[in-house]
Amino acid sequence: MIGLIIFIVAIVLVLAITPFVLDEKGYVLISFNNTTIEGTIVSFCIMAALSAAVLYLTYKLVRYCLSIYRNTKHGFFARSQERKHAAIEQALWSLINDDYEQVENTLSSNSVPAKFSDIRLALLAKAALANNQPDKALERLFEISPEQQLKVAKLWLASGDSSVIEPQIRVAAESKKATVLDLKLYTEVLVQQQHFKLLEDFLPRLLRKNALNDTQWQQVFLAYFAAQASDELTAKYQHLGKKLQAHAHTAYLTQMAKTGQLASIENELIKLLKQKQHDELAYILSETAPSNAYKLQSSIQERLKKDEHNNALLLALACLANAQGDYDLAARVFDKALNSENKAQYRQQAILSYEHSAQLDKALVLYQ
Repeated sequence: MIGLIIFIVAIVLVLAITPFVLDEKGYVLISFNNTTIEGTIVSFCIMAALSAAVLYLTYKLVRYCLSIYRNTKHGFFARSQERKHAAIEQALWSLINDDYEQVENTLSSNSVPAKFSDIRLALLAKAALANNQPDKALERLFEISPEQQLKVAKLWLASGDSSVIEPQIRVAAESKKATVLDLKLYTEVLVQQQHFKLLEDFLPRLLRKNALNDTQWQQVFLAYFAAQASDELTAKYQHLGKKLQAHAHTAYLTQMAKTGQLASIENELIKLLKQKQHDELAYILSETAPSNAYKLQSSIQERLKKDEHNNALLLALACLANAQGDYDLAARVFDKALNSENKAQYRQQAILSYEHSAQLDKALVLYQ
């Protein structure tokens, strides 16, 4: 634009000087339709110069106004973006500090950059679950875009309704490039949805990929055996391969004890005693229903004569005594074995023994 104005000014100057050089006043006539403009070249040049000056000043004014608008607009949106980034940042810091109420307050009252919209919904869902609001969490999870749903699979599982993402997780887990995380998530979905026939078919792959640790195997098999009929437990266990049986052993024995079938697994429990797996033995017996295993009781008592301070064996004996209805013996043993470290796990067994041995004061203490 400036170049055009300079060009016009140059032409005007040439036209203005030419009459003096040629010693002629010169004459300009402009006619358009019924309009006619006439005058000397000098007057024409003066008018042209003034017009160019006005045009230039108008151009500068317009540019100045546009620059003010752009700067104002840019500043407004920049501040808006800063507020949005600050909101997501504050929410993440609150999440790190387990302050879920602050997460909820921050993200509910502020918007975030568009690229973080799904993350915002996920954080709100996590906060709702932490605040025991599963229905609210599900509302947020349903709003997350479909392509991001697998990234919040754990939240769906925690909400108690993983059916929505089951098809996606199944596809991911059954692919040749499935990761260990994909396999774990699919296993959790199958357990939560109680699709145990599908789980049976999937277990060998979990074993080949070494996808689960001991604790995770235990959780899977506890849920698996808990869903079986009591008279089918042994058949289901024996149907597993030897390597899977090794992972399922404790869960199988625990469920057998829960269903009052101690007599059927008594020899297996005695093997645990001989192998000095006393903590595992105590854990299994802590879940047992009323039933008898006198041979096992005798073996535990014989071992305690040699190791009378073995706390795990004492707890095992107390739980077994409860199962056999010998509440006085169980109460005496719990007096000796119960402590702050094991109280949470064996509280119910101890209360049972104290209530049935007329020691309600001790039971009341455990209830508190």
